[in-house]
Amino acid sequence: MNAASKRTIPPRYLQELTLQEQVHVALGSATTLEEFYLILGCVLVDPNILAFSRAFILCYDSVTQTYTGRLAVGALSRKEHERMRAEIAEEDRRLFEQIAAAQAANAEPRILQQLYNLRFHSLWIHLMQEQEGSVGLNQAFQQVTLHENELPDNHLVRLAAQWGRAQIVQRDSVDTQGLNEFLRFPLLAGHVVTKRGLHAVVFADRAFEKKPINSLAQYHFQWLLNHASVTLDNVELLEELRQSSERLKEVDRIKTNFLSIVSHELRTPLTAILGFVQILRDKQVGPLTPFQEDLLNRVAQQSAHLASLVHDILEVAEVEAGGMLQVELTAVDPLTVVMHTTTRVEERRKSKGVVIETLVEEAIPFIRTDPNALERILYHLLDNAIKFSPTNGRVRIYFRQHDGQLHITIEDNGIGISPENLRKIFDYFYQVDFRLERAYGGMGLGLTIVKLLLDATGGQIRVESAVGSGSRFTVSFPIVESPALNPEI
Repeated sequence: MNAASKRTIPPRYLQELTLQEQVHVALGSATTLEEFYLILGCVLVDPNILAFSRAFILCYDSVTQTYTGRLAVGALSRKEHERMRAEIAEEDRRLFEQIAAAQAANAEPRILQQLYNLRFHSLWIHLMQEQEGSVGLNQAFQQVTLHENELPDNHLVRLAAQWGRAQIVQRDSVDTQGLNEFLRFPLLAGHVVTKRGLHAVVFADRAFEKKPINSLAQYHFQWLLNHASVTLDNVELLEELRQSSERLKEVDRIKTNFLSIVSHELRTPLTAILGFVQILRDKQVGPLTPFQEDLLNRVAQQSAHLASLVHDILEVAEVEAGGMLQVELTAVDPLTVVMHTTTRVEERRKSKGVVIETLVEEAIPFIRTDPNALERILYHLLDNAIKFSPTNGRVRIYFRQHDGQLHITIEDNGIGISPENLRKIFDYFYQVDFRLERAYGGMGLGLTIVKLLLDATGGQIRVESAVGSGSRFTVSFPIVESPALNPEI
């Protein structure tokens, strides 16, 4: 390396590198617009960064074409300014003592960086806790509203929004109506822009500082605004994502409440219809002709189908609201639950002539789950298997133990599922066939309920399928010891 390349870096350049590091750390920590404005204001008045006395941020709304006071940081008087500076200096002194002690103890760089970062956070907290100085100024400034179409051409706000770069402004060169009680001259004026256009105008002064506002201060001020504009794009994106997430949560809550209310309102008259139809079918009000019996059987069948759909909707609404997620995990005999569940699908099985085979080749161990949840899971899987099986088809249920898990498989020889549909079958209201004239009914909620209940009980599910070759659904639960029988006393 030659002598020229070893030359000492000028002190000013070293200071600017430190300034860049400080600003990157500060602005880079903002995740909301409120944090962004506060950090930007604090960077402007921080005595160890840009050292302005006060900073003011007016946000622009392009829809209403108004400027609104968003943030003012700094003191109302020189005395208050000096007190704040002294307190900040004392906090800095204590913090740098901690940093020096950490360095002497050869602390990890990560620890040192956290201590450096703490300096910025302590400044922001200090400024926001000021009850008489900064907060008083900020509260008054936030009442400011300026309408763009009412501002004269030489108004400071209008000019700051139009200038290509920040300017040093003297009092006699601009109109300041609406801002007279806040501004001290000379000051720096500039703006922050994003991809959407003008976002805010920013002012900073050194009303209580001996250090003048010169070209170097102007350069640093403009550099900060440029950096803030880039950071603000990211902050706005995060803010939009956060707001979108909140809106989606609210829409989802409304949807769940709607489903619950509608389902409850439908279930009451359906229960009455099913009851009255059964009275008629039992001939409690008189004899029936064969034609009347056939009509009543059709009414009963369709009413039962509608009641099943309503029950599915209610089940999803209850699970989402947490009503069915209050599971109680205990030792459960899965074979007993399977046998009980098969009786629940007996009517659908008989209507299609489907044969259900339960294969037990060895002793079935107990598993850790919730018995009610397990019955709901198996019911929906069996109901689906029968629904998508051909007439006189076959459904097999079998068990396998592996690595402390019991795998319960329900296999059919139905239509199967394509690979692209396999990724979506657990989505709400998803139907493999969305056509109105589709051959298979249902709401597309059964597998959604299965997944919700498995998540609640800690179970897992695996699906294997191919179009035309049937489907195989396997649910897995941890094996536990069977509960000991209480001895007779």
